[in-house]
Amino acid sequence: MTEVTSRPITMAQVAQHAGVSQASVSRVLNGVATVDPVIVAKVNRAVAALNYSPSEAARSLVRGSSHTIALLVPDLENPMFQGVLKGLTVAAARDGYRVLVADSAEAVGVEAEIAVEARSKCDALVLVSPRMPDPELQDLIQRTTPVVVVNRKVDGSPAAQLAVDYGTAVKELGVHLRGFGHRRIAYLAGPPLSHANDQRAQGLGELAREFPDLEFITVPAGSSMEAGYDAADAVLETGATAAIAFNDLVALGLLSRLGEIGVEVPEQLSVVGIDDIPQSRFAAPPLTTMSVPRIEIGRQAWNRMRQALDGESAGHPLYYRPVLVARRSSGPASHASGWVGPARPVLRLGSTVVAQYEEGTSVDSVLSPRPFLDNVVSRGGTPLSVTEPTDHPHHLGVSLAIPDVNGTSYWGGRTYVRGEGSIMVPNHGRQRRDRLSIDGHRLDERLSWVDHEGTTQLVEVRELRSAELEGGWALRWRSHLKATMDAITFGSPATNGREGAGYGGLFWRFAPEIARVFSPAGDTERDVHGAATPWLAFAFPERGTTVILAQGDDPLPWFVRFAEYLGAGPSIAWDSPRTIPEGGELNLELTAFVLDEELPDASAVERILPGLRTRTGL
Repeated sequence: MTEVTSRPITMAQVAQHAGVSQASVSRVLNGVATVDPVIVAKVNRAVAALNYSPSEAARSLVRGSSHTIALLVPDLENPMFQGVLKGLTVAAARDGYRVLVADSAEAVGVEAEIAVEARSKCDALVLVSPRMPDPELQDLIQRTTPVVVVNRKVDGSPAAQLAVDYGTAVKELGVHLRGFGHRRIAYLAGPPLSHANDQRAQGLGELAREFPDLEFITVPAGSSMEAGYDAADAVLETGATAAIAFNDLVALGLLSRLGEIGVEVPEQLSVVGIDDIPQSRFAAPPLTTMSVPRIEIGRQAWNRMRQALDGESAGHPLYYRPVLVARRSSGPASHASGWVGPARPVLRLGSTVVAQYEEGTSVDSVLSPRPFLDNVVSRGGTPLSVTEPTDHPHHLGVSLAIPDVNGTSYWGGRTYVRGEGSIMVPNHGRQRRDRLSIDGHRLDERLSWVDHEGTTQLVEVRELRSAELEGGWALRWRSHLKATMDAITFGSPATNGREGAGYGGLFWRFAPEIARVFSPAGDTERDVHGAATPWLAFAFPERGTTVILAQGDDPLPWFVRFAEYLGAGPSIAWDSPRTIPEGGELNLELTAFVLDEELPDASAVERILPGLRTRTGL
């Protein structure tokens, strides 16, 4: 019977089997070029026959290197650190190195001890967000070099450094929240000895000095979900309308507690985080955060380490600037009124959002992407717009759309072409936002009208002015279009041969509701369609709502549909093309008065319209 043993084969057994010395076996296994080829052959045959695997520890002693580096993090449960680990591990493996991971569990008192122990087993050390005081960190670096430090400033140290600009990150979050009308903001602070927490605090201090109307209240928290959960009640006691969390984990914990006690986010409290960990996208609601390139930082940490192992010094620290990822956890402050939210403006009147202003970048190219008003409602909640309906998917709420600008369509979808009928044209243009600013009830925008070949045909300055009314609200839309490179001719399907289809200009596609339509010209589609009246009104009897659309001083013919669907807008090329010379301008204007009452007829509109204009200043 053969005895089965799990005891590993030793180098001495290989030497005995090959008939050579252990020293010869060692030289062969370590690739020494001067070994006699006969001896090399004998050793290789013995290794194969005995299935010998050399001890990595023994080989490390011979080489003076373990081909292993240590990574020390304060909390391995944090996906931010997991991302750095992944990037480091993959990059190191390409150079034949492995990574030994150590977790200090936020225990500052033993952090240096753990680092020294880990370094004793490896060739080098990567410290991520070390919490220890500066003198202790300086001493540790000297004792354990080569070292790469991530997310910690090390003055006068040769340690290669990589860091995230967390000061700028919180400032961008503060500006984002200020744009939504927030003025009192809670900051859920991280670990007291965290350098990244110091950066955040400094950034918020700078922002408060830049915007004296901002107030930041610090709430002690930490770096974990439990810390955010436990800090929720203290955040609410501050009276803040928004909260900036130290990181996404803290924000997720805060969201969890707020959900338990019935606090709506962002309606009652906006919440934002930092890091953009994978869970943030799937939070309820999805979390607004600052995206940090976790894996890239890990890769660059290895590149710096590789330099250090080769005896090269890092030329300078590397800094990464996070990028804002705006999601649904941030929104208007409950007290804000007017246009709020620079990333995705909404028109808020008290506690009610009556319209959203979309940039249109997600609109399909065949629908002529353009900014548009979406989810328009009365203060009483009557839906007043629809976007991409199935019957006409190129109708985008309330927008400025023109079907023929020197042959380019900025209307979207199918368009009537002389001699061909209604076809899907191949040359849809887009309106590109160049600049946007908001201030209270003012929204100003600069747009470039870019054709399908990438040429800018028009430059538009757009002004949206809103106003509150007792039992309603108002909005004036003005667009100033300027021909930039050539004379511009505006056309419509009507000017191309389709009688009555003079659409093109400011167009409002209403939600599918039962409505009456009336104007000074009458109350049938035949009366209103093509009439150049100063105003047009839609009344929704089941909802008790009226929308009055009023033109400027030089009324254009109305394009109106209310049998097939509800939609209306002044036409800039009703029955003949309109041309402006190079450098010339076309000015368009439409004001909407949205009232939570049903007006009975045209005479009622005539009575109240002058007063509405006076009270709103529109």
